[in-house]
Amino acid sequence: MKKRAFMLTSLLLIGCQGIESDLTEEQAKAIVMEHHSGTVEIISVTKERNKYIVSWEKEDNCEWGKDTVNKKGEIEKEETSIC
Repeated sequence: MKKRAFMLTSLLLIGCQGIESDLTEEQAKAIVMEHHSGTVEIISVTKERNKYIVSWEKEDNCEWGKDTVNKKGEIEKEETSIC
């Protein structure tokens, strides 16, 4: 019985690992740049708890902010400020 439970658990863990791929820093940058129209300059990128926090700036309209991109490639949270 223990052997069956171990094998079933192992199969479930191995099968679930491939469901979601890890997002790279470059992909997070590209998502943020695509999300904001115009020329966006990426200031910094940090990773916290499987999420990227991307700081950006748009000089053409004096706008800047931070976006949080989750591991699915979705922007969860936005902070924006205009001078």
